[in-house]
Amino acid sequence: MATPVGVNAVNSLSRRILHPQLIDNVYQSGPLFARLVALNKKMLQGGYQIEVPQVYSRFAAGGPFQGFDVLDISPSDTVKNAAWDWRQYYVPVTVDELTLARWDHPEAVASGLTFLFEQAEAEMYENLVTGCWSDAVTNTKSIDGLKGAVDDGTVATTYGGLSRTANPWWKGQIDTTTTTLTTISMRTIVGNCTVGGRHPTVIFTTQFIYNRYWNLIQPNQAWPIQPAGADEQKAQAGFTNLIFDGVPIIVDSHVPANHLFYLNERYLYLFVKTGWDMKLNDFIQPPNQFVYTSLLAWFGQLVLANPARSGKQTAITG
Repeated sequence: MATPVGVNAVNSLSRRILHPQLIDNVYQSGPLFARLVALNKKMLQGGYQIEVPQVYSRFAAGGPFQGFDVLDISPSDTVKNAAWDWRQYYVPVTVDELTLARWDHPEAVASGLTFLFEQAEAEMYENLVTGCWSDAVTNTKSIDGLKGAVDDGTVATTYGGLSRTANPWWKGQIDTTTTTLTTISMRTIVGNCTVGGRHPTVIFTTQFIYNRYWNLIQPNQAWPIQPAGADEQKAQAGFTNLIFDGVPIIVDSHVPANHLFYLNERYLYLFVKTGWDMKLNDFIQPPNQFVYTSLLAWFGQLVLANPARSGKQTAITG
């Protein structure tokens, strides 16, 4: 039985006001995913799997010679492929005919379907962000996340189909022993990740560790802080940051506790299947219900193509 809203003259004759915008009290921020979408999203037509060739050794022959020296021209096998499976995500949008009828009013202050699809997109975004920080082991249907990608075999013994025991060049730069954050320990990881001009381009961490770093640099202001030290791409997306050695440090609420991730984005890709980047399917109706359902879908994978040029600290507690 319907319950009247109006119980007196004021609320019987007054119009209810609904703010025409969803207020998010559930979903968390995802600066990593926002950065990937803006800078490193690659659309692929398809294929059985995603493969990336890896140069893992130098040529066995070659060097100085003189005159009639006999030269070693034996071939060198220096390349092997890493491979990743496609990952699939979905969010259902379901509504019944009675609800649609209640929304279908000329004085409706907001579209109920718009609200549903806005939340469905936020739900998909949150699922993908969570996947990006997963360990690539616990849930084999999830994106192969950075906790397993940036690793030395402790978390993910195999990544991209390659064993890290058999292929030690496939290991990230890992610090599992430092418990108190220092700029020296941070510089060590950055140095270990750096070869020539290839170095980490962004650092992600928790709010707790971010605050610890802020406290470290305050006495000397050894590195500039926002706004002078802001990373422009993140500032435009609404995220603030500090700077370490020219590299932005950003808080992502999905980063595992006690961790700092030092990422070289030159080798980090968000591959997405063409036509399945937030694809909204048509509504369908079951034969025995006045209910309509659509599915929001995404097909893709997160790939770190050179783990050795990224690193992480995993034990920072103070």
